[in-house]
Amino acid sequence: MAGARDLGMTFAGGGNRALFQLGLMRRWWARLQPRVAAVAGVSAGACMLTVLLSKREEQVRTFFAARRGGVSRNLDWTALLRREPIAPHGSIYRDTLLHAYAGGGFERVKRAPFPVLMLAAEIPRPLPRALGTLVGFGAYQLEKQVRPGMVHPTFGRQLGFRPFVFDARACRSAAELADLVLASSATPPFTPMGRFRGRTLIDGGVIDNNPAFVTEQVASVRRNLVVMTRPYPSARTGLQGRRLYIAPSRPPPADCWDYRRDAPVDENLALGERDAAAHEDALARLLDR
Repeated sequence: MAGARDLGMTFAGGGNRALFQLGLMRRWWARLQPRVAAVAGVSAGACMLTVLLSKREEQVRTFFAARRGGVSRNLDWTALLRREPIAPHGSIYRDTLLHAYAGGGFERVKRAPFPVLMLAAEIPRPLPRALGTLVGFGAYQLEKQVRPGMVHPTFGRQLGFRPFVFDARACRSAAELADLVLASSATPPFTPMGRFRGRTLIDGGVIDNNPAFVTEQVASVRRNLVVMTRPYPSARTGLQGRRLYIAPSRPPPADCWDYRRDAPVDENLALGERDAAAHEDALARLLDR
């Protein structure tokens, strides 16, 4: 029925590239929100969903720029001599999330009238954490090489990595919600190993970096808007059954983990805003189905 809450939204991971998703939502969210039955995100896509629902995008954008103000390089190997993390990303990411959830942001996420599902990955039990992390990310990168244009990876599950899905609305505090998003985004050495409610987790992209299957676990979802964060072959995008796959028209200017003070992160947002116009017809067809 037209106007029913039957739309799923799935946000892919991709670090800074996921700001493309917020750019799209600047144009589309007011129209989509009344139709949404569930949202799901992984890694930075999980972050973007919570920022969107917090209604604090502008405050977060300003804070993120200021928090990166002293960063001139993304990896500092001399930090090993000081027994400090070699990457600044973990602390900047956490501080930015907590800023998003301040000022009523956390409460707005919890009041969402639909599931807000976050995907992380559990390491196969026989593997030590460090080795499991290496195996998981290695398998993901290998699969991208041997399956060009791949949208939904399979190697991680075949190796025994298990999906961990949690509704952000069930988090008990802003700090716990930050833990959940960081677990979904856990990509050592950039961000630390994820820990959430006694579980050790890594980036859910090891399971699926475009996790449409998570959104579609909600029975009322009849159509699914899947927003990716890098270009894909045209045969893999557009309307595919009950899913609409949208990808950036070109690589977002700021790369995944570029946290330097002069990284062009605002250009990723602007790319999403510009690309929205090109996808209007496809979005209308999805919503009219």
